[in-house]
Amino acid sequence: METKSLFTGVEHIGIKALNMEKALSFYREVLGFKLMHRIKPGDVELAFLELGGTVVELVEVIDGRRFENGIINHLALRVTDIFKAIEYLQTHQVEMSSLEPMSLGEGRHNFFFSGPSGEKIELYQG
Repeated sequence: METKSLFTGVEHIGIKALNMEKALSFYREVLGFKLMHRIKPGDVELAFLELGGTVVELVEVIDGRRFENGIINHLALRVTDIFKAIEYLQTHQVEMSSLEPMSLGEGRHNFFFSGPSGEKIELYQG
């Protein structure tokens, strides 16, 4: 299976924010990122910022889950067909806790799995 047709780029890099307002201020005022949008799809608020074509997703830290899986929370890769990408990962014996992507509505899907060192990786189709 041709990987070039499945994996098209980095969607975003998720970074934990111990204090969302302080993190937003730092990324915007000090580093020059532009706020794209903020959402709260569940208990945790997410803020998406962009600089030079790179998107950082700030992930609010709640309930003391400070370093549960590191400050760099995840790397999200953009894919053209999330179902084919999951099949591709299976053929490479990648460990996955699920085989079904999560629907985010409006034709968008995501899927999480772990890399060889336990790093959290997200596939995103949108």
